[in-house]
Amino acid sequence: MASTPALVSALRELGDRPAVVADGRAISGIGLLLGVSPPGGLPRALAERVAAHAALPPSTARAAEERLRHWAGVLGPAPIRHTVLHPVTDLAVELALATLLAGGTVHCPDPALPPEEQLTALAAGGTTHLSLPSALLWQLSRHPGLADHDLGALRLVLHVGPEPRQDDVYAAVDALGAVLAHVRAPHSQAEAADRRLRADARTATAAAWKHSIGVTAEQVSTFGAHLDRAVLTTLLHTLQQTGILTEPAPGTDPGTDPGPGPDATPAPARSEAELLATALVTPAQRPRVGRWLDALARHGLIAHRDGGAQGPLYHGAPELGPAAVREAWRPAADTWADGLGSAAVLDRVRRGALRLPGLLTGDEAPRPAATPVRWAAARGYLGTALGALVRATAEAHHGPRPLRVLELDRDGTETAVARALAARPRQNADHHLAPDGGRYDIVVASAAGRPEEEVPALVDLLAPGGRLLLLAPVAEQLDLLITGDPRGLTAHPAEHWQSALTAAGCPTVLTLPEAGHPMGLLGQGLFVARVD
Repeated sequence: MASTPALVSALRELGDRPAVVADGRAISGIGLLLGVSPPGGLPRALAERVAAHAALPPSTARAAEERLRHWAGVLGPAPIRHTVLHPVTDLAVELALATLLAGGTVHCPDPALPPEEQLTALAAGGTTHLSLPSALLWQLSRHPGLADHDLGALRLVLHVGPEPRQDDVYAAVDALGAVLAHVRAPHSQAEAADRRLRADARTATAAAWKHSIGVTAEQVSTFGAHLDRAVLTTLLHTLQQTGILTEPAPGTDPGTDPGPGPDATPAPARSEAELLATALVTPAQRPRVGRWLDALARHGLIAHRDGGAQGPLYHGAPELGPAAVREAWRPAADTWADGLGSAAVLDRVRRGALRLPGLLTGDEAPRPAATPVRWAAARGYLGTALGALVRATAEAHHGPRPLRVLELDRDGTETAVARALAARPRQNADHHLAPDGGRYDIVVASAAGRPEEEVPALVDLLAPGGRLLLLAPVAEQLDLLITGDPRGLTAHPAEHWQSALTAAGCPTVLTLPEAGHPMGLLGQGLFVARVD
């Protein structure tokens, strides 16, 4: 018996118990030794390897089992119900064989199934161990329905891919509640593509450095706080002018001048529908005012509470006068003028604020949406970084066909993309300004809507190995509530864009500037993502 290969002995020990489960069919240990072939690519490859291993001479079999013993040690003690979500690769087959060597069961669902079905299968099989590509792990760990699946048995996750971002690892550990072990895929095309992408991002950061000279983190943070306060004060004043959201100041009687006296009875809380009706807001502007109420409540200028079927119920605040609004804008204007941008940029928002009362009632026609104020200060940095990334991609392109570049939402007649392509020593790129039905090596876009809607459409435009360069907010831009399109406005936009890119199939997503950089505090970022 000592000469019997260890894997064969392990399968005999399993006996009639399941060794491999695939497509709802279980194959026992004895069944594998007898040559029963499960359905599916990976299970069939596993059965073929078992048959080949059983035919090896003992000395050769022991050498072949060295790596399997290593992986079996990584998997740890029984029980082991190991779900292997990989296509047919040598590593996937080795992990499955190591599971059998350790006396466990291998589950082989289709790795191409939708995330919801994969999670259902993991929960139904009581999975204790999970092996999968890193990109699929990030996708599953961010799936919105993850909490609906009981993965309490899961102990260990082996993810295979390039060096992960720590933020992705922390998020996956929190979501799955299991130990994560990273397995580097050696000399893979994906890893080489990631190295090139990170190197190009470093080059782009170096090229954009000059645009951050003289800008400090304190200055940017101070301006952002002043601007947000001014915007919210303006919105509350605009609504109070319509007769809503006004309450007596503490210590005053209703209908009297402010002064000492008994506490006034607070006005009753009112629903959004009641407020909109009282303010005579036109149907076209009701979504806009709904976003105002949400922002004012989240930032503490008004109070709100749950109203059940009515939705949130809002309390007002002491009435603001025009002088309070003017005073709120003064520090924002002073900080902005101190090297961040021209006064005209901020004046555009203040003029837009003056038109808000007429806009709500329909007396003022809507104006075209404007970009966020802070984009004017970030434009030079991000434009230079974007141009450097396009140029690096173009210079590395040596294929038989021209590099296909799609640039959406251009800002100006001569863009950073056009300049980057024109600067190449040898022109070998097709620059498109609208989709033509094909796929592209580079897609450049500016965010204009909700991440979960916009990102999949952009990723679908990319050819295999393509890069998406997406200019998008990484912090809340409240001035869009006055002069922009606030449909995609969220409290934590960077997380939403990152999650949407990962869910859409981008295994690597970088953000420029990096966290903590003064230019990053302006709230605008360049997401650099690639697809396999």
